[in-house]
Amino acid sequence: MDIQVIWSKIQKGYVDTIQEEVAVQFDNFQQTPLGFRWRGDHCEVLKLLLVFKSPEGYLQYLTITDKGVFCLALERDRKDLSLCKSRWILKYRVKEDAAPKITGKGALLKETPQKTYLHLQGICKLEMVPLLLSNVAYYHGHLCPELAIGYRAAMLACRELGLSRKNALDFFILAENITSAIEALQLVTGCTIGNQNFFAYDLGKHVYYFGRFASEDEPQNVLRVALINLVVDLSHKSEVEERILAGQPSAAELKDYHKAVNDAVEVILNLSEEELFSITRISLRPPRVAARKDYTKCSCCGEVVTVEKSIPKDGQFLCQVCMAKAV
Repeated sequence: MDIQVIWSKIQKGYVDTIQEEVAVQFDNFQQTPLGFRWRGDHCEVLKLLLVFKSPEGYLQYLTITDKGVFCLALERDRKDLSLCKSRWILKYRVKEDAAPKITGKGALLKETPQKTYLHLQGICKLEMVPLLLSNVAYYHGHLCPELAIGYRAAMLACRELGLSRKNALDFFILAENITSAIEALQLVTGCTIGNQNFFAYDLGKHVYYFGRFASEDEPQNVLRVALINLVVDLSHKSEVEERILAGQPSAAELKDYHKAVNDAVEVILNLSEEELFSITRISLRPPRVAARKDYTKCSCCGEVVTVEKSIPKDGQFLCQVCMAKAV
């Protein structure tokens, strides 16, 4: 079934409402359901069409299975608590025959399709977003051109270097910006700030270096990826962005802005790597990574600080903030 046909049916409410709790097989690594048990049958997920949030903030998965098209939702027992028992609810099944022209009341969803559609416009565009990027967008909170740039650069490096989340600790990434792109790079590759193999220096450029750690402290051959296409620029929408941030956009402005974002993301995802990036190999010394950190307490403020970042004074340790105040 074509995605546009599926979405058209959902918008018209042409679904069979289920609202039943089910047991779900879930792949934590890919963050996707693999199948579920419903009314005595196992439904195998063949394709995940969309990941989005309901107006209440619940994750929902629109899936194609061997038994039809279903929507699964992961709901919390208590809406006021983020950490509580959750359960999988099979929300509805999309009817398989052709959608009729609905003149009266159709089978309405608990959340109307119109509200759901408006809610996910800020996250993804149905027909163009890969599943992995959808997961990154959910973590980040929305889909934007910078996030797509980071995704493309990460996928390029994974292919060229054999980099993956499984062997990420053998690699490092240097970034010359602090934008949404670095979140995509960390989530896709597994190289993270917390693992001390992702380093960001804000030079305002979408330039990334991907390399492998070596035992010797010598320059290594690393992959350099630099953005050369201005498709990421949305400065012509700056006034609308300000009104959105202030909560004052009109419906037309909001629709136009989302279209501009989605169009830019679509171009980024479909351009060839040569049109998007300059890709070279250079010699670079790998960054030094600190060993396990030892902690102490600042003798002035009493707050915990790493020994290597503290300053010894009169047989005690001061954090850098307290030392600056003492000078």
